[in-house]
Amino acid sequence: MAKQQFNPNNFWSVFRRVQIVLWSVVLFVVLFFIGVSYGLLGEMPDLEKIQNPRSAVTTTIYSADFETIGSYYTENRIEVSYNELSPYLVKALVATEDKRFYEHSGIDLKGLFRAIILTGMLGQEGGGGSTLTQQLAKNLFHDDFNRAGTLRRMSQKLKEWVLAAKLERTFTKDEIINLYFNTIGFGYNSYGIKTAAFTYFYKTPKELKAEEAALLVAMLNGPSYYNPKRHEDRARERRNLVMRRMQEAGAITEAEYLKLSATKIKLNFHNPDYREGSATYMREHIRQELQAWCDKNPRPDGRKWNLYEDGLKVFTTIDSRMQKYAEESTKEHLTFLQEAFFKEWKGKDPWKFGSRAKPELLEKMMKQTERYKNMKAEGKSDKEIEKAFATKTEMTIFSWKGDKAFSIDTVLSPLDSLRYYLQIIQVGFLAVDARNGQVKAWIGGPNIRYFQLDHVKKSTKRQVGSTMKPFLYALAIERNYQPCTPIPYLPPDCGGNDGAWNPDGTDKWPAGAMVPMQDGLAASDNRITARIMCDLGDPQQLVDFARRCQIESRLEAVSSLCLGTCDISLFEMVGAYTCFANLGTYSRPYFLTRIEDKDGNVLATFGGSHKEAIPEAVAYQTTEMLKGVINKGTATKLRSRFGLQMPLAGKTGTTQGNADAWFIGYNPDIVVGAWVGFEQPSVHFASNSTGAGGTGALPIVGGFLRSVFNDRVLKVSAADFSLPSDTTFSVNFDCSQPLLPEETVPAVEPALPQQP
Repeated sequence: MAKQQFNPNNFWSVFRRVQIVLWSVVLFVVLFFIGVSYGLLGEMPDLEKIQNPRSAVTTTIYSADFETIGSYYTENRIEVSYNELSPYLVKALVATEDKRFYEHSGIDLKGLFRAIILTGMLGQEGGGGSTLTQQLAKNLFHDDFNRAGTLRRMSQKLKEWVLAAKLERTFTKDEIINLYFNTIGFGYNSYGIKTAAFTYFYKTPKELKAEEAALLVAMLNGPSYYNPKRHEDRARERRNLVMRRMQEAGAITEAEYLKLSATKIKLNFHNPDYREGSATYMREHIRQELQAWCDKNPRPDGRKWNLYEDGLKVFTTIDSRMQKYAEESTKEHLTFLQEAFFKEWKGKDPWKFGSRAKPELLEKMMKQTERYKNMKAEGKSDKEIEKAFATKTEMTIFSWKGDKAFSIDTVLSPLDSLRYYLQIIQVGFLAVDARNGQVKAWIGGPNIRYFQLDHVKKSTKRQVGSTMKPFLYALAIERNYQPCTPIPYLPPDCGGNDGAWNPDGTDKWPAGAMVPMQDGLAASDNRITARIMCDLGDPQQLVDFARRCQIESRLEAVSSLCLGTCDISLFEMVGAYTCFANLGTYSRPYFLTRIEDKDGNVLATFGGSHKEAIPEAVAYQTTEMLKGVINKGTATKLRSRFGLQMPLAGKTGTTQGNADAWFIGYNPDIVVGAWVGFEQPSVHFASNSTGAGGTGALPIVGGFLRSVFNDRVLKVSAADFSLPSDTTFSVNFDCSQPLLPEETVPAVEPALPQQP
């Protein structure tokens, strides 16, 4: 074959055509640049909008020790400043996405011409022509660029060029990098680098190592496609490509690249879903409080604050370490207790037995489900519905033994699923600073994904059992009883409608024995308690006393009130016990301290309130008697099992049929309460070995207090309770000594009027 001769005419012909194309493109770009700026392709973002680009920013919840514990968002985004970024992030981004970022002014003509010639004209793989600044323009003003079709896409690209140039004139290179990292998405509703670093590595952006920064930059090309949880191999391959670019740019050495590229991806994944993480129930309660605040407190310009987009910073009283200890103790104990419960009732439905039995409960619950209602609306027969509810299917259910999300996969019928969930143990836990009322830990239930009812809130109330007794004993002290006042171990004599009332006692003493009042409280003996109630007279006195301790729930003035037949929330009970821990002063529990806007300007502050509820001497003597519950009564496990030897006071509570288990314990610094039971009161424990306050609820408080006291950083005091300020105060707690004549029969004074 003859060798082809070089033809200069053909060469210059091709060269002239390329010149014409390139200059045409340049002229086209210049003319359109001017035209777009003047609105040729529609409205453009104005200078103010460019200088103050707005993205939906997450409202962030902070603990008292400045840990992030939750957020509310439409796009889960927390903004960061440039100095909060790891240098590896910046180098990885520039090396991979825009190598000439620091050389161009928003439009990279070299890259653009390469893309036009190689990709557009020759059909070769030459890379894209978009710069980081153009990508930022698209991210910031995506609503303005929401267009479809080739022509509209072309106009969008021209808008990007114009805006990129404006952004370069408005911001420094570092500010553009920072804006870029605050706008991009990483999957799992994580927007911005701070949320992404938390989601995938549980770190701040500053703490990211080279390989971690490379992985997040690798995900920019497709968060779903390069998802490291679902597609580890392709995510790793892309990460290594980013690290190769970093090595070529001098960000890491060749040796570092070889070492890091050989490592597997190591995630510390935390789903930003509001149903995941710590203090989920309290966060939901705070969300409701904040929404009410936003509705009542407009911005300076009159618009309402948007809880999900305005980037509010909300500071709480919660201590992240105490919350962690509470959650750990709850899971440890209830995992054991749930297994014991299933063994107790194996093959039986608990709601069909006992004084609160409801044999029809399962059927009633079935008829309340959406599945049942929908099938009824579709005209399905009872037989068809029964068959559907009996058909087994794959499902994910809650389990105390489950993974971090408390979930396990199984096969159950819908009816068996209902039967299972009726028997899941519920819990409420609250820890409050006794002196100032700050809530330090809050657990509203097993898992908010499966159970939305919060068992701490004031709206959720259960029978409190013997945790009500300290208020009666305190009332007796106020009526001139002494801790050693002898109470005859005989049936009570209330007279009137309660004349035949005779609750069972513990039978620790023979009939007719004279029992020191403090021993009756330590043993939680119902007969001693009832005897005091009847001796005091009108039960309204106990109602009034409880009101002074800020118990707001409905209390019926009947003699049995002293045994806790009333329904009260855990929030109220723990708050009321601050009166005993704090020498008679009530500390109102609260959990918000302040709200700031995203720039740190304080919008609102919150604090506790205090009220002198009962005399110091009454509170002190009640506390000393409640120490006996810990030292020799129903709560000795705090000493024997959990090794807590510091001064502590508290009270167990168990309701009829073992439906509710309570324990509230305290020292001068902290009041801690736990309730354990079931969503339906007709579901109950089979015996005191599982359902009494000392076995059902106390271990949660015990495990929590052990961890708290062992954590020296928390500085929770192990000191004893303070004496009343009255230096003449004196009382005898040694009941082995004979009483003085005036101490044997208390002189009961008329009831004091209820304090406002």
